[in-house]
Formats: sequence, C-alpha cells, structure tokens
Amino acid sequence: MIRKSILSSFIAAAAFAALVVSTNVLAGGDGGAKSTSDAPSASTTLVISQVYGGGGATSGTPTYLKDYVELKNISSSPQSLNGLSLYYGSATGQFASSATNAFALPNVTLNPGQYYFVELGSIGTVGGAFPIVPDASTTNLSMSGTNGKVALVNGLPANSCGATATPCTLPNAQIIDVVAYGTANNGEGGTAVPVLSTTTGAVRKGNGCTDSDNNLNDFDVITAPVPRNMSTTAAPCSATPAQNIIDFNGDGKTDFAVTRNTGGGPSGQITWFINYAGTATTVASEWGLNGDFFVPVDYDGDQKTDIAVWRPGAATVAAFYILQSATNTVRVEPFGQTGDDPSVVDDYNGDGKADLAVYRGGASVGDPSTWFYRTTANGPVTYMPWGQNGDFPAPGDYDGDGKADFVVQRNNGGGQARFWRMQTTAGFDSVVFGTPTDVIVPGDYDGDGKTDIATVRGSAGQINWYVRRSSTGTEGNSPYAVFGASATDFVVQGDYDGDGKTDVAVWRPSASPGASTFWYLGTTSGAVGMPYGQNGDYPVAYYNHH
Repeated sequence: MIRKSILSSFIAAAAFAALVVSTNVLAGGDGGAKSTSDAPSASTTLVISQVYGGGGATSGTPTYLKDYVELKNISSSPQSLNGLSLYYGSATGQFASSATNAFALPNVTLNPGQYYFVELGSIGTVGGAFPIVPDASTTNLSMSGTNGKVALVNGLPANSCGATATPCTLPNAQIIDVVAYGTANNGEGGTAVPVLSTTTGAVRKGNGCTDSDNNLNDFDVITAPVPRNMSTTAAPCSATPAQNIIDFNGDGKTDFAVTRNTGGGPSGQITWFINYAGTATTVASEWGLNGDFFVPVDYDGDQKTDIAVWRPGAATVAAFYILQSATNTVRVEPFGQTGDDPSVVDDYNGDGKADLAVYRGGASVGDPSTWFYRTTANGPVTYMPWGQNGDFPAPGDYDGDGKADFVVQRNNGGGQARFWRMQTTAGFDSVVFGTPTDVIVPGDYDGDGKTDIATVRGSAGQINWYVRRSSTGTEGNSPYAVFGASATDFVVQGDYDGDGKTDVAVWRPSASPGASTFWYLGTTSGAVGMPYGQNGDYPVAYYNHH
C-alpha cells in the first residue's frame, strides 16, 4: 500500500558497541585502491563478458558447434575495437603462441552497454547453431572446452608472456582484460573461473558489468549460455546503477523477495524469502528482528544485493548489520542514532559500493536536515547539510556520474511539491513536480543511466505513476502509467526484465493461500504476474519509499 512514512523492517540479533554520529567529522577516503600484482586495474572501457570453449566437438552433446567470446562496452562513451586483438593461451602456455591463437578485431565502435559477439575456432560435427548472428567470425582461437585463458589486448607482442615460467605482468597497459578458466594461470586476482565443459560457459555477472579484478568472483558458470551481439538491447553500466534494484544473484534483474516474522511477537525472528527472477531458485535466510529497518543494497561491490538491516538503539545508538554476499561474512557497524532515516544508503563516492548513510531531519520547523555517510568500514563520517524539517529525502544518481546526489522533496505550497537537488556534476537546481503527499518511487525509467524524478499517487482506488524522464526533462499531464490498487498494493518498482529500465510494479498481498502476487509492467512484455509471498509479508523492494 502506498503511504507517506518511514517503514521498519528486519535483521539478525547481535550485540553492538555504542556510537552516535557527530556532525564535527572529516570526510573519509576511498581506501579501496588495488595493489596486487595478479590483477590489472579494473577496465573502464571494454571487458570480456562471456567465454565458451566447448565448440568444435565431434562427439558428445555440446551446446554449440563453435567456440565464442563476447565483449562489452562498460563505459559511458563509445569505444572502438580498432587496433585491438583477442589472444588465446592454453592453461599454462603463452598468449598467442601461434598465429592461429590470435585474432585482430575489426574497426567497429561499440556504444555504452553494447555487446560484441565473436565466433571462434573450427566448426564441430555435433552441437547447435548460435541463436544469433555473430558480429565477427574467425577460424582462429580453437579454445579448450575446460581449461584455458583469453585476453583482450592492445599492442601486446604475440607469444611474449602467459606461460607458467613467463607470466604476463599485471597490471599491463597492453592487456585490457583477461579471463582464465579451469586450471589456467595468469587470471585476474590470481584466480580462475571454475572448469568449464562442452555445455557450460563463463558469463560475467551484472549483465557483463561486474569487474572486481577477480575472475572467480566476477563470473558465473552457466549451462547453455546465450551470447549477445550488437543487435541485443544494450545494458549500460555505471559504478552505481541509477536504479538500486534488488538483485541478490547479480543477473541484472530485480528479484521477487519478501520478509516474514517467523518468530512471532514484536521482536520475532525475521526470515527473508527470495526467488531469483526468471528461475525456479528460491532461498530463505533468517536475518533480523521485527522492528528493524531493512536496507538491502550492494555494500561490497560485487553487483549483488546484500541482505542488510539498520537497528535503532535502546536509547540513541543504532547499527547496520550486513550479510556481505561477496564473502558470506557479517559486517556489524554502529552508525547513526534512533530517529534517523537509513533508507538513504547509496554510493556517494562512486566506488561501486553502497555507503552506510542516514538522513537526520531538522528538529523543528525551519531547522536544517543533515545527511551522514561513511565511505570505508569504520572510517571517518562525512556530513552534508541538505533539506529542512518536513522534507522527504530522495537520493539517486540524477546526473549520471556514478555518485548519489542529495535530493529532497518539499511542500512548495499551492498543492505542489518541489524537488531540491544538489548534484555532483550538474550542481544545484530545483524542479516542481507532483504534490506534497505523493510517494517517491526513484528509478531509471528511460534507461539513460540517470535517476528520474518519479512519484505515485492514489486516485479512484488505483495507483497513478508520474515520471519526469531525465532524458527529455519533461513529463506529460497524464500519468506515466496507471497500475495497481491504492488500498492494498505496495509499490515495488525495479528492473524485472533486465533491460536496464525501471519497470512499474506492485506487490499485492492476499489472504488466500498462494494468491499474493508481484505484478510488473515490463517494457515489452506488458503486465506479468509472479505469485510469491503470503499475507502479512513485507516486500523487500519497498525499502526506500517514504
């Protein structure tokens, strides 16, 4: 149901030390600089997003007749392949040890988020044809289906490094990206993707955007992987997605997730029930107590949402409890005080990791409000005075620079609301939009990598969605969509179809068993329903609404 309030949620019980955030603190640094010799600096332009070496077989049941490599432009500007090459090396051999282990890419330019599909090696006698047309094709690079390595290079001399005795030194300005799999050496982070087969491929997480300089962490092994080419819908990347989607498995799609008080009572144990979008996989995790605020975002930068809550203290002290998906470890960090709003967690320094953050409203009419955030674990706290008593915070990446901006919604008088924005690169502005009682539903509805000003409003029993598209700066007088029932539904917008655009969505609880349902309005699919949860549950994707 849509309502204007800060809503509580859940987390696992644990003791925590006292800390009250002070307004007299210094700004914290990133502290995340990489120095390992086994990892090149994370690519900011192009990456290898898929590897399949199971083609060229004469027996068995391989997925495809030929091998392939897929590339992706992860930057925010066009990138040329001119002068670049693909080099292949055996598990312990040199890159491009022979002329047939190298392929010079054509002079093609990829737009932000665009994929490029290269068909490789000799054709097999068993296996299927590719479901899409390759952008380039070569008989070179007949890769091992189980153990090997491939690099995207810029001027690296052929047969110069990669073997066990003569590994390529990383970082290396001539190596843009490298992926090792199976028992292969010279992988990013000193790791490799697990052994592949004729039916599995290595697929980079986050729609090809995840790059933590660690092959093992950055890739999934997928059965029957599906390559993407230049005609595939582009999926732009940014350090902080303009839509903080609830994506626990890193596939770029919002997952269906609810929380439930399974312990009973006002402080009962909370269980998270998560269905990975588009799959039959469902997981449950006991994490939290009734009365906690739940704040699930990607705190460790692996492009997967972390189960997390913020717990007010018995007096004034509060703390975050985070289950970090990258390492499956618990992070407990005192931060903020009772009465703060923790729904403003976001990436304020652009390092690809959500920062602990709270919004503290002004105490009395006219008093200023303050944002507090911390960019490193237990590090210094930065504060930003923005807003005033009675405002509602609406953080997001409104200028598309990968950093969250400070934004509030304020009653402008005359039945209108005004959004006041302090943006990292676009500076200060204000926009009259909606009414003061509208509920904020941030997201990137037009897929341009920027958060759009968006609200919902109940009318005649329905939910009207209003969006000011950042790509045009305009909105019509009519609703963007009319979707949902205002008396019963929770608004849970997200990218459910994985196309890089926020979808209008609601979760509708029902007293009838099996009837509670997530409904979303896909960009191309129309209205889609997913039965999940039960009456009395709380949809996780509702966490950042006021």
